[in-house]
Amino acid sequence: MKSMTRAMKLSEDLRPISELKSRAGEVLDQVERTGRPVVLTRYGRGVAVVLSLGAYEELQAAAERGDLRAAVAEAEREYAAGHYIEHDDVDRILAEWESGG
Repeated sequence: MKSMTRAMKLSEDLRPISELKSRAGEVLDQVERTGRPVVLTRYGRGVAVVLSLGAYEELQAAAERGDLRAAVAEAEREYAAGHYIEHDDVDRILAEWESGG
């Protein structure tokens, strides 16, 4: 998947938080037009990031894929260490759960 977020240009993409207060539309237009996030600063330090909805959704999906990869890797380690339940035992356990037992 092609990344929706482009590399930042510090000369353009760092803005004091006061600009968000006074020029919110302009800041949002910049994010939409450039495809880059805008870092809001307070007293010269970054405090927040404004990014497009598409870029946010992409970040969320990437985090979910990372969580899934970590879960699969952990399952593979557990299996390799001999920590697993045989299929017949899983069927029995699920049947017990269904019957309320």
